[in-house]
Amino acid sequence: MLRNTLSTATALAAYVVTTQASLNMSDSSFKLFKSSLSQLAEVYLPGSEEFANATVRWGAGQTPHYDMIVKVATEEDVQETILYANANDKPFHAISGAHATTTYLNNITNAVGIFMRGMNDIFIVDDGDTALIQGGILNGDVIDFLGLHDKQTMTTACACVGYVSPILGGGHGWNQGRYGLASDQLVSARMVLANGTAITVNESSPDLFWAIRGAGHNFGLVTQAEIKIYDKKPVVDGWAVSGYFFTHDKMEDVVAVANTWMTAANRSVSLEHYVVFSFDPEVDPVNPIVIIWVIYQGADTVPAQYTDPFVAMSPINTESGITDLGGVSRFTGADIDGPSCTKGYTRSLVPVSADTYDAPSLREVIDIMTTFPAEFRNSAVLLESYSTNRVGEIPSDSTAYPDRDGQLLFSPFMTYDKNASLDALAWKYAGEIRDTMIKGTNKPYESYINYARGDETTEQLYGYEPWRLEKLRKLKKEYDPFGKFNFFAPILGEDGQPL
Repeated sequence: MLRNTLSTATALAAYVVTTQASLNMSDSSFKLFKSSLSQLAEVYLPGSEEFANATVRWGAGQTPHYDMIVKVATEEDVQETILYANANDKPFHAISGAHATTTYLNNITNAVGIFMRGMNDIFIVDDGDTALIQGGILNGDVIDFLGLHDKQTMTTACACVGYVSPILGGGHGWNQGRYGLASDQLVSARMVLANGTAITVNESSPDLFWAIRGAGHNFGLVTQAEIKIYDKKPVVDGWAVSGYFFTHDKMEDVVAVANTWMTAANRSVSLEHYVVFSFDPEVDPVNPIVIIWVIYQGADTVPAQYTDPFVAMSPINTESGITDLGGVSRFTGADIDGPSCTKGYTRSLVPVSADTYDAPSLREVIDIMTTFPAEFRNSAVLLESYSTNRVGEIPSDSTAYPDRDGQLLFSPFMTYDKNASLDALAWKYAGEIRDTMIKGTNKPYESYINYARGDETTEQLYGYEPWRLEKLRKLKKEYDPFGKFNFFAPILGEDGQPL
């Protein structure tokens, strides 16, 4: 299933030669480059509809600048594109789901965009134990394809994000309590390095395989991933969802119930929940409302022990249903057609890892939200809780992902119509909420890499253990010495020095 690639020696030689060539894009070099691409590859230039469609981002506040977009169809197309960018002294950047909201993306100027959506195939192999997934496929497509073949895996909670990119930063979501993080499903990866070399990364290359499962954005562009998949069974097939909507004054009662689940000695692997602070002006024109989605896997209904406490609180509204894995995200608005997947708004996430809910700090968060101007009232605060049973069973030092002890993922989710004059204020509000939530965790700040906004320290992203950072920095110097992959949570600066 894997394509032949340039040998390492050939690719390195080509890199040396091309970087000595003219650094200006010439008509002849451009034509030669286009002729080197596969028949299904396409090149889009600014001003075309295709270019506009390929470059629109989920968060409009991130504004990478591209001189051209290459819609790649094969691994060789990726290699040729990287070699061409290097020869013309241009940065390159991969685009799949286009959901990252880090400010590092604004450092991309006059770049060659590598649009991965033409590489979206998936194949089941190894007698049904693994699947080969190309680098441009979306999360919802993986769920749907595997479901049609009575299979599933650990998948993130939003249908429209790319599937492969979250793997590189860990990957939280449904089924992680049973199978581990998305990165824990990785068996091997085909990766194109900064010099155009294509390699296979697996347990035969243990250091790099360790690194790409948690810090992979720093090392290369993944064209194909082999992941573990699992049989659908009655105990994992059906999903019951019950949602309870409350006025803000019930927040302390809601999180008190949820805390009993977090601290239970025998926490159920089937139980997940999702708390949201959001605005509903028909209910309260000033204060956000509090929503808790109680999600239970493998049953026709959520067991009463988890729902009765919320019923007793007299919610202002309820919603419930039975669905499959692909349908869970519809309840939270994160399905492919849901409001959370709409592109064009300015959006940002600012992540905080927590172990339990701290009601006093969350009350401060609600108080901050009450001061939001009208332009920010489509924003929300997400308090994500996925079961973590299997995540914590996997040794922390076995992958680069640093936060296996974290139980909750908090983040202000700023959403507003694109308006540059509002960006600084939105940044300020999100930072205030983040700092307030950090205060309530009673531990050093740990930031989930896939949600990073761009002002985090290396320690906050990749862990405080010196050995972990030293190993990552050493590998970064070996595989990306010139910082070509520094547009997402970089480990080293462009000068090769620690950030």
